[in-house]
Amino acid sequence: MNPSLPLYVAELLAKTPKIKVIKELRSLTGFSLETAVGFCNAVEGRRFLREEVPPEFGGGSLVSRIRLLQTDEDPFTAVRLVQEETGMTMIEARKFLAALDERTA
Repeated sequence: MNPSLPLYVAELLAKTPKIKVIKELRSLTGFSLETAVGFCNAVEGRRFLREEVPPEFGGGSLVSRIRLLQTDEDPFTAVRLVQEETGMTMIEARKFLAALDERTA
């Protein structure tokens, strides 16, 4: 699952009736009705960013979400995620990611 899905759902919820968002989410993911409703509720409550939500649903720590993106070999999105959540410049975000890579090497 795409880690940016919660952000996409949040954008839809801002301009689309919730029932249509749930339908779209189900078609994109194959979620059950109950899961799709719960996911939309979590996005509306901004709970998708909390530690207890798995990274694949857009939650967890920043580092866990970065690791998920790196596993998917999506370095550009990882840089953008760091920039959006920390306010770092692109150069600072790249240095941050490089430092994370050095810690795990």
